[in-house]
Amino acid sequence: MENIDIETPTAVNNEGFEFTGKALEYFSIWIVNVALTILTLGIYSAWAKVRTNQYFYGSTLLDGASFRYLADPKQILKGRAIAFSVFMLYYFASMMSPIIAGGAMILVMLLVPGFIVMSMSFRLRNSAYRNVRFNFDKNFLRAYTVFLVPVIFMGAYIFIVGQLGVEQSANADVEPEVPVLMLFLLAAIFLMFPWWEYIITRFKVVHAKFGDADFSFSATNKNYYGMYLKMFVVIFAAILLIAFAVGVVIPMFASEDEPGIMAVIMPILMMLLILPAYLWMFAYIQTKRTNLLYSNLHIDGHKVKSELTTTYMMYLYFTNTLAMMFSLGLLMPWAKIRTAKYKASVTSIDVAGNLGQFSASQAEHQSALGEEMGEMFDMDLGL
Repeated sequence: MENIDIETPTAVNNEGFEFTGKALEYFSIWIVNVALTILTLGIYSAWAKVRTNQYFYGSTLLDGASFRYLADPKQILKGRAIAFSVFMLYYFASMMSPIIAGGAMILVMLLVPGFIVMSMSFRLRNSAYRNVRFNFDKNFLRAYTVFLVPVIFMGAYIFIVGQLGVEQSANADVEPEVPVLMLFLLAAIFLMFPWWEYIITRFKVVHAKFGDADFSFSATNKNYYGMYLKMFVVIFAAILLIAFAVGVVIPMFASEDEPGIMAVIMPILMMLLILPAYLWMFAYIQTKRTNLLYSNLHIDGHKVKSELTTTYMMYLYFTNTLAMMFSLGLLMPWAKIRTAKYKASVTSIDVAGNLGQFSASQAEHQSALGEEMGEMFDMDLGL
């Protein structure tokens, strides 16, 4: 009888991330970074970023191995100098004439996709796990096709806003008319923003690599519109509730004999109504965006999972903000450490097989491919 080989399905193991950083350890790094950045008028900020990333990367473990951050601070400083020069170019151009300002804006917008590619390449090439570097395919042509529409719309909107500011400065007594084109652009940006976020996120993911292995992204445009639609529905409901409370409920209990008391109480009540809505919105969008990104990442059969919850993130943001306010900022390291611990605790990878063998295989491929000389053109622009 002929033997038939039956392919055995690869076992899937779930490997969770772990963050081992401590608040006191990071505080000693943070306080030195702040002091030296102030003393050097910001120049040391590049070295501060490297030290901070090295600590957070080194404190993040997966399957018993930590990540590494390998960037050269001088490359970061170079990138920031270029970004600052481009900003100053536009600033001085906008002061000279609207035509020159428009030309400078077009130039800046044309540079943005290229800058994003170089910045992404720098960030990933200087990140490593088990001696295997991440990488980014510098496909500038694809970057310009992806970013073309957002760049045109945002550039046009910023330019029109700038021209309104110039007109207002020249004619302080005349209220400038809002162009119809500006309203159209604002509506288009509002409606197209979820799509833009989707195509830009997908571009960044599918051009990323770990060694020689490509990442893939399974989220859809529909997922992004659904995320923002839910947020808008909840915020709209909150606005209606606040309007009802201010316009109907509060006046029912107001005393006509003591209008001054309501003038004091009303701002407090408004803050108590608006603050939770804003805090929920911020926590919701950060949580869902992170979950949507990482839970749709795949690489060579392995799948990342992120299970952040809006309620706990809202609690973290609220308590972190209070702690930093009452400590005059000194508890900021503690806030960052506890947030990183939570995010790591709910992030994991469904590993198809053995993660160690996969990393070793990528290390062999990477050694065979060698280092790309083009890294000298990468830079950190903070994009």
